[in-house]
Amino acid sequence: MNSVRGTARESGETTRHLRVLFIAILVIPVALIIASAWLNYDAAFRGAHDRVAHAADAIHEYALKIFETDELILDHIAEHVAGLDHIAEHVAGMDWSELVRSEEFHRYLQQFGSRSQVSSVGLIARDHGLAATNPLFPAPADAIEAPGYLQVERRGKEPIYIGTAVRGTFVAAPQFSVVRTAPNPRSAEASGVIFVSTKLSDFVEYYRSIVDPRDFLVTMARSDGAVLARSPGEDMIGRVLSPASHFRQEIAQNPDAGSYAATSDIDGVERLFAYRKLGAYPVYVIVGFKRSAVIEGWAQVMASHLMFGLPATLCLVLLAVIALRRSVTADRAVAVAQAEAGRREVAEASLRQIQKMEVVGQLTGGAALQAMHRGQRITQQLLMFSRRQVLRPETLNLNRVLVEFEGLMAHAVSEKIDLQLQLDAALDPSRIDRAQFEAAVLNLMVNARDALPNGGRVTIETRNLLLDKDYADQNPEIVPGAYVMLAVSDNGMGIDRAALPHVFEPFFTTKDAGKGSGLGLSQVYGFAEQSGGHVKIYSEVGIGTSVKLYLPKAAERSVEGERTSLLPLRSANGGETVLVVEDDEAVLAMAIESLADLGYRVLVAHDGLEALAIVNGPERIDILFSDIVMPGGINGAQLAIEARRLRPGIKVLLTSGYAAGALSKEHGLPEELTVLSKPYRRDELAAQLRVVAGGLSS
Repeated sequence: MNSVRGTARESGETTRHLRVLFIAILVIPVALIIASAWLNYDAAFRGAHDRVAHAADAIHEYALKIFETDELILDHIAEHVAGLDHIAEHVAGMDWSELVRSEEFHRYLQQFGSRSQVSSVGLIARDHGLAATNPLFPAPADAIEAPGYLQVERRGKEPIYIGTAVRGTFVAAPQFSVVRTAPNPRSAEASGVIFVSTKLSDFVEYYRSIVDPRDFLVTMARSDGAVLARSPGEDMIGRVLSPASHFRQEIAQNPDAGSYAATSDIDGVERLFAYRKLGAYPVYVIVGFKRSAVIEGWAQVMASHLMFGLPATLCLVLLAVIALRRSVTADRAVAVAQAEAGRREVAEASLRQIQKMEVVGQLTGGAALQAMHRGQRITQQLLMFSRRQVLRPETLNLNRVLVEFEGLMAHAVSEKIDLQLQLDAALDPSRIDRAQFEAAVLNLMVNARDALPNGGRVTIETRNLLLDKDYADQNPEIVPGAYVMLAVSDNGMGIDRAALPHVFEPFFTTKDAGKGSGLGLSQVYGFAEQSGGHVKIYSEVGIGTSVKLYLPKAAERSVEGERTSLLPLRSANGGETVLVVEDDEAVLAMAIESLADLGYRVLVAHDGLEALAIVNGPERIDILFSDIVMPGGINGAQLAIEARRLRPGIKVLLTSGYAAGALSKEHGLPEELTVLSKPYRRDELAAQLRVVAGGLSS
C-alpha cells in the first residue's frame, strides 16, 4: 500500500509539473509574440514617420527650385522688356503693341520653354490680352481671365504673385502661374504682367521617382488651402481646403514645417502627413503615407516571424498535450490501483484483526468475557515472560509470514511512517509458534510507532547468523549455533540509557500514563526465550531503537514446502527456465527461492523493459512469470503479449493483487492468460506452473 501511495504522489507531482509546463508553453510564446508585435508595430510607425519626413524634405527642395527658377525668369523678362540688359536694346522703349509683332522678342521668349517645368511664358497687356508668348507667334489676342493670386513681397523688387491651378490656354493639362507686373515704356497706364506657367506633370514625375504612388500622396497647396498639385487624385486639383482642415490647423500653429496623423479632408483616407513650407513663398508641399500600408508592412513582418515560430510552438504544445494526457491517464490508473489497494488493505486489516484477536485469545487462555480481557491478557503475558505459556510451534519461513503480515503491520504504524522490508532471500526456516511470533512483531511495531509521533521510518530485516562461543559466553541464555535474526529498527526518539536495562521487565514502560501496559517487550522476551532464542535491544536518544530477535534455525523444511493441494508440486524437468518479472524486492526474493526449490533455473527482471531485453536475447526461456502492475511504461499484460509475439512457444503465468475486472479494464489483460492472485503459497505457484506448462504430462 505504501508503494502505491508513493507512486500516486510521484504521479500527481509529475502531472502538476506537466500542467505548469503546458501553461508555460502557451503563455511564454504568446507573451513573446505580443511583445514582438508591439515592438515591431512601434518600429513600423517610427520608420513610416521617418520615410514621410525624408520624402517631404526631398520634394520640398525640388519644388523650391521650381519657384526660384520661375522668379528668376520673371525678373529676367522684366529687365529685357525694360531694355536693361545688354541684349535688349532693340526692344528698349517699344510699346507692347509693337512687342506683339516683334519676331525677335518671340524668339527671346522661346528660350525659356526648354526648361522642363515651364509650360509657357509671356506678357499680358491690360487692354490687349495675351500680347506675347513662347509657344505661338504672333500671339493670339485671347482674353486671359486672371485667377486668384497670393502676393509675395520681395525686398527692393516688385512683388510676385502665385495663382491657383487652372486648365492651360495652350495645354489642356492643369497648371499654375507665377506672375509679376511689368510697366509699358510708352504708357504707365497701359502696364501689364509677365507670367510663367508651371507644368504639374514635371512635378509629379519627380515625386513618383522617389516614392511609391500606391501608398504615398503628394500635394502642393497654397497657404489659403488652394490645391496646386496632387498625385494621385489629380481631379482634386483646384479645390480649396477649408480653414477647419487638419492641414490649415497645423500650419496655423507651426507655419514652417510639421507632421500629423489624420484622415484626409479630400478622400477620407487615414494617413501620416509631413509638410514643408517653400521658403518665403506661401506654398507648402504635403506628403502623406497610408496608415493601412504601415499596418500591412507590419503584418508581413509578423507573418514571417510566425511562419517559423508558430510551427515550433505548436509542436511543443502538442508534445506537452500528449505528455499531460499520458500523465493524467497514469494518474487515473494509479487512483484505481490505490482504491483497490485501499479495499484490499481494509480486508487484510479485518483478517489480521481476527488473527490478532486469536493471538490475544491465546495469550489470555481463551477467555471469552470482554470485561475480563485486560486482566487475563496481562496474566498470559506474564506467563509468557515466565516461560509457562504453552506454545504450538511449526516450522516456518519468517519471510513468508512477514510478507503475509505486511498489511497489518502497515496499518499498525500509520501512513506517516515509511515501512521497509529488507528480507534475506535465502533465509533458513525456524520452528516457532506463528501466533506468538506475530504478536511479538506487532508489539515491536506498536513501540516503533509510538517512538515516531511525527512520522519516520521503520525497517524490518531478516538474516541468517552463526553465533559463536564468544557471543554465547557473553549471553549465557543462548548456545552457539545457526540462528535466524529478525530486527525491527526505527529512527525515533530512542530510549534513555538508564531505562534500557529495565525495558524487558513486566509493567515497566517509558510511555505516558495510560498509554502502555509495560508488557509488550515482556511478551517479546518470553517468546524468544521459550522458542530457544533470545532478544537484544540497542537504542540512542535522538537516533532510534533496534530490537533484534534471534530464533534457532530449524532442522526440517518449512511447512509451506510440505503442504499438499489437488495437484502435487510440479518440479522442473531438464532445467526448465523461468523469467521472473517483479518490482517488489521482497516478493521477488520469495519467488526466486520457491522456483529454485522447485528445480527451475531462474532469470530475473525488475520491470517490463528489462524483461523485453532478456526475451530478445539468446537465453532459453520456457515460462514467463510476471507481475501485472509495474513501473516503466510496460505492464505485465503488454509484456506477455509482446513476449508471445517474439517467442510463440513461451508459456505465460501472471500474478497480481488486484481484481481481474480492474486489470482487464485498466491494463488490457487478455482473458486467456492465467493470473495467480497475491499473496500466493509455494504449492499454489507450483500448481499454476503445472497448469500453464501442460498439466500432468511432466
